[in-house]
Amino acid sequence: MEDRKFDFLDEIYRTQVAFKDHAKNISIDERVNLLKRLKSLILNKEDQIKEAIYKDFRKSFIETETTEILASILEINHLIKNLRKWARPKSVGSSLIFATTSAKLIYEPKGNTLIITPWNYPFQLPIVHLVASVAAGNTTILKLSEFTPHINQVIKDILSDIFEPNHVAVIDGAVEETTHLLNQKFDHIHFTGSPTVGKIIMKAAAKHLTDITLELGGKSPVFIDKNINIKEVVRNLIWAKFINMGQTCIAPDYLLVDKAIEKEFDAALKEEIKNAFGDKAIESKDLARIINQKQYDRLLGYFDELENTQTEWVVKGEHDKSTLFIHPTVLKNFPQNAKIMQDEIFGPILPIIYYTDVNEALKFVAEKEKPLALYVFSKQREYVDYILNNTTAGGTTINDAMLHIMHPNLPFGGVNNSGIGQSLGLYGFKSFSHERAVLRANFFPMSKFFWYPYNSKTKQVLNLIKKIF
Repeated sequence: MEDRKFDFLDEIYRTQVAFKDHAKNISIDERVNLLKRLKSLILNKEDQIKEAIYKDFRKSFIETETTEILASILEINHLIKNLRKWARPKSVGSSLIFATTSAKLIYEPKGNTLIITPWNYPFQLPIVHLVASVAAGNTTILKLSEFTPHINQVIKDILSDIFEPNHVAVIDGAVEETTHLLNQKFDHIHFTGSPTVGKIIMKAAAKHLTDITLELGGKSPVFIDKNINIKEVVRNLIWAKFINMGQTCIAPDYLLVDKAIEKEFDAALKEEIKNAFGDKAIESKDLARIINQKQYDRLLGYFDELENTQTEWVVKGEHDKSTLFIHPTVLKNFPQNAKIMQDEIFGPILPIIYYTDVNEALKFVAEKEKPLALYVFSKQREYVDYILNNTTAGGTTINDAMLHIMHPNLPFGGVNNSGIGQSLGLYGFKSFSHERAVLRANFFPMSKFFWYPYNSKTKQVLNLIKKIF
């Protein structure tokens, strides 16, 4: 008997393909109104969003309000404010040779799109990429992670109040559903996740020459000079590393710190982690939990590997398997080939490498894949410039951490192994749009100068063009 397990997916796909020409012609004003309705519903359902994410992995209400709701609202506001300007055809400069023509760019939707989002920011990531797709005039299948069922249901409820399934449909299946969707022909696929899965997405897209945006990850390093306010920097790093329990793609993955401040830096980490989370961090209401048993076991595996090594534990505490809690951990003097320095950690574990020569630190980073983010802390302009000029990364924040993703006029994205393409704001709108080049001959076709048969006059025209232009 024929397997009809995915008939519902095929039906959604067919209806969206049939609807995409209509979606393309939804006016900019109507798209803006859809975004305004979405914003209103999100604000009305704030409490439900907070409670759902808390049920999924015990994320505090304040963290959810900041990193999930506020981040989504700011992105929607930015689109509402600027969409009419961004979507307007843009005239482009010309040259004397094209004096009889006019040229412009037209932004048209790519068509039917697939957005695949992860579990770590289960509300923000689906929403900010969806609104870019809708603003650009596409149809969208939004594939959510199966690991966050409570917030998935809230997202479904919100979006079903605004969109018909032929315009926006929400799917929350597992690997099988994702694989089935990837066998279909989409005009654009946007994926957020690991480089390993990103390669699978890219391979599937290649079958149909589908355009893609990949937001991946990697080991985001932090360069720390000796000329810093140690307490201020340490507090910043604690916030950036342990928000969302370290399950953030642009979280500091490891620190490269000038050895001249080692003693003071270690002491500040111990003190400020205690100040942040108390004597018993497991009782802190501000720390989320690891998303599931698989990820918990993976992280504990790093500790097991380092058990009989010379690793020094700057900060270490109790873990609890029943609640998937891992104490914020800081370590140093670990084997450089340890697995913790090969994988993206994606959890509340922070390795430190103390260097005596910053060029050694730069060499260490250069030997790894290009990171999604890179951070630099120093009061010295020369130090900062030296790091910037000798590294590459998807994005960088100087004397702060992670905030570059929130700037409304900066793109977000990786480079090579950490990602392909850019997102958010104007860059999100562009990633879901095709920039169509349009050239108009205003008086006569330029090709008349090259009409057959080619002869001495044709050659004279070519020589004149080469000489003047």
